[in-house]
Amino acid sequence: MERWLESFAKAIFLRSSDTAHDLKTPLNIAVLNLELLRMRVRKVTGGEDDEKLIEYAAAIETELRRMARIFDTFFILSTPPKGEGDPAPIDITPILAEQAEEAGFNESVGNGAVPVAVHESRIRQAFRMFFDGASRVFDGDGRRLNVERDGSELRVTISGRLVDETLEPTRLFKFYYTDPSGNPDVSLAAARLVIETYGGLLNAVVESDSVSLRISLPTR
Repeated sequence: MERWLESFAKAIFLRSSDTAHDLKTPLNIAVLNLELLRMRVRKVTGGEDDEKLIEYAAAIETELRRMARIFDTFFILSTPPKGEGDPAPIDITPILAEQAEEAGFNESVGNGAVPVAVHESRIRQAFRMFFDGASRVFDGDGRRLNVERDGSELRVTISGRLVDETLEPTRLFKFYYTDPSGNPDVSLAAARLVIETYGGLLNAVVESDSVSLRISLPTR
């Protein structure tokens, strides 16, 4: 990395938490004032609620809360976890197995040690978000988990049929993604951000009538 880029990155790391707080403050104030506005309108209308007004206000609140969550996720996960020092090689097989089982994936992830240079808390978080996000976008019938490893790379792949077959898979990694139930979901975007900070990749691969979400991480 060029020296000026190192200084750029350090400045972002140092200011990330303050920036997230500063960005969330006006959003929180906006949500509060939106509720005050609702109360004022009810008073003016004598307590009668207008359906369209309720709909518009709910949409505004949803987007404000979505923005706050995006700010939190991006600024926290794009910087190293506090107090954990530099990334160090750890065996991530137990973490992978634990998170897969909690999300309802019963396939074996293998028993051999797979050392990857990461922060333990952060990679655990990334796998949790990866499996949780995949659980919501894939049809439960026929989804498959496959773990492969060689001398230089670990690959974790979940394949199956998307619940929403019209969805463009790359949209899953957008912080503005909304799941098939209409709920904002940053899990896969956040998982990709973490995986990339440790030199890995998380992408979607379309194969015939199925889609695969694949994590690739360099091993030590």
